Amino acid sequence: MAPQRIFSHQPESAAELAAAKDFQGDDFVEYPTEAELEQVLSAQPKADELISLKPKRWSWLARLALLGVMAAVVVQTLLGLVDAWRDSPWLFGFYSLVLALVLAWVGKLCFGEWRKLKRLRQVEDTQQTGQRLLGSMQMGEARDFIYGICKQMPKGPEQDRLQTLLNPEQNDAEQLQLFDQVVLTERDKVGMKLVRRYAAESALLLAASPLAVLDMALILWRNQKMIQDIARCYGVELGYWSRIRLIRGILVNILYAGTTELATDLGTQLLSVEMSGKLSARLGQGLGGGLLTARLGYQAMALCRPLAFSSASKPKLSRIHKELLLELKDFSASVLARKTERNKDFTTKE
Repeated sequence: MAPQRIFSHQPESAAELAAAKDFQGDDFVEYPTEAELEQVLSAQPKADELISLKPKRWSWLARLALLGVMAAVVVQTLLGLVDAWRDSPWLFGFYSLVLALVLAWVGKLCFGEWRKLKRLRQVEDTQQTGQRLLGSMQMGEARDFIYGICKQMPKGPEQDRLQTLLNPEQNDAEQLQLFDQVVLTERDKVGMKLVRRYAAESALLLAASPLAVLDMALILWRNQKMIQDIARCYGVELGYWSRIRLIRGILVNILYAGTTELATDLGTQLLSVEMSGKLSARLGQGLGGGLLTARLGYQAMALCRPLAFSSASKPKLSRIHKELLLELKDFSASVLARKTERNKDFTTKE
């Protein structure tokens, strides 16, 4: 038989127990740096060029159908005027006056929409011309090109400063680089400030409210206003059809972004949501909405900017996710403080 084994239990002393540790919010949440993101995503291929948007041509069947509808409306209107003339000249004059007012109003709206849509289309041509001049060593073309852009942009002291820095001895590439560094950099700061404000509001709104569906509808409406403000920041006035075209361009550029760019943005978003999810699922939901708003805003800046972003100046989500986390952490701390205060008041009343 096996020998009898005796088990003895010795209580641990209080001194041997490890001391309790207090965790602060800064110790609990770790922020990934841009270097860590680049190291994780270095195996991805380089980003492809964003596809320039071209409106699709209507098919011949759609064109014939539209022409047929317009012809039917015109013929019916003329027949109605002829019948009104036969019945009473006064009735014919009244119908003609109403028709003239409606046509004048519709013509004014169409002209305004066409002008704003043309202005938005000119941005793509301006970016292509800027890319050509940045690689050119010739002289004399950039000055008129820059002045034409400045006339359409909001006035500011940076434009007066640019005029003092430009001189005839500089080639087109040097003058365009000055324009980018002096004028467009200030416009970029205004645009990034708008993106940060709208992204923070979206994140806090989704994190605070229990009605996520209603809040998402409100955020979509606010995102349209953000896009309009960003376009106005670069001197682009949006109408109905130009706004639809710009939003379509933003969504298409997001969907067809290059592999590395898409992986970097999504990697930042997923890491941020994962970290905020340690604190609260609602904070992760708010952070995801804020990052989506920021991504839409950055794409709007890229499509409305007279010159295309360089790889160094292009805004990235990795530069804003930390600010959103800090905003959400402060919001969470304030909510916890209020709950603690209410609990104290409740216990003291009892």
